[in-house]
Amino acid sequence: MPSIPSPGNGLFPEGPQMRQPSLSHLYRLECDIAKEEINIGAPHDAGVIRSIANILRGSIKGPRIEGSILPLGGADWATVVKGTHSMTLDARYTVRTTDDHHLYIRAHGLYRPGPGTSYAKQVESDPMMMPPPTVSQDDVEFFSHLRIEAGPGPYNWLNGLVCLGVMVCEGDKIWIDAYHLTNFPGIKPEDVMAKA
Repeated sequence: MPSIPSPGNGLFPEGPQMRQPSLSHLYRLECDIAKEEINIGAPHDAGVIRSIANILRGSIKGPRIEGSILPLGGADWATVVKGTHSMTLDARYTVRTTDDHHLYIRAHGLYRPGPGTSYAKQVESDPMMMPPPTVSQDDVEFFSHLRIEAGPGPYNWLNGLVCLGVMVCEGDKIWIDAYHLTNFPGIKPEDVMAKA
C-alpha cells in the first residue's frame, strides 16, 4: 500500500506517520441529462450563472447495489463562473434499488478544464466558447463528493461512508464511478447502528 512521505523529511510537520487511504469501488452510475439546460443567469450580471440540468433517467450498478434513478427525480443545480468553464456542481437525485429500497444521493463537486490541456488553452483564447459535448479524464478535473442517505434496511452501511465520484461525459450522457475512502481495504463497511 502506498504511503505518504514520512514526517521529518521537510514536507510535513512532526507527528504520526500516516498512510494514504484506499479507494473501494461502490458502483458505476450512468445517466441521461435533458438536452435543454436552464440558464437563470447571474444577478446584476455579476458573473456567476446558475445552470440547471434535469436528470431524465439513469442507473447504478455495483458489487453490492443496483438500482435506477427515479424519472424526473433529480437535477444538477450548477453554478458557472462566466468565461472560465469552471463550475460548482450540486446534483441531487433519488435511486430505487432493485429490491425496492430508496437512496437519496447528493453530489457536490467541480468541473473545470485540466491544467495545460488543449481544452484549457481553447477557453483561454475564447472564454465564450461552448463546452465540448464529450470530455474525458484527459481533458478535465471532474469530481464530486457524494453523500448517500439510506434507511435502516440492507443499505444502512452506506450512511457511514465518505464517498467520491470520478466523472466523464459524452453528449447528454454522464458516467460516474463512485468510490468510498477506507483505511480497511477489502473489508465490507458495517451498518451505522445506534446502541441504547
